[in-house]
Amino acid sequence: MRILLSQAMLDALRTAKHIPPDVQKRIDAVKPEPGSPLTYGLQLSEDAGMELSELLQWHVRTDPVSHKPTAETAAFADIIARIAETQL
Repeated sequence: MRILLSQAMLDALRTAKHIPPDVQKRIDAVKPEPGSPLTYGLQLSEDAGMELSELLQWHVRTDPVSHKPTAETAAFADIIARIAETQL
């Protein structure tokens, strides 16, 4: 699977904790998409994508009033959504 990430999403991934080494290698190898320097492509296997999605769910915090991800964790929620979209 190929997931397109914004700079904010990539920055969030780089701060995530407990990323498995195989997935971390893929994150470290991310490069800008040709013709779109503000978009990055992350290539993962289906299993690695599911693993990353499940791990990032632990990073998402929601606002108790709106029940939406907090500003600090919204990028993690966006990555989870992109992984889910790619798996459809």
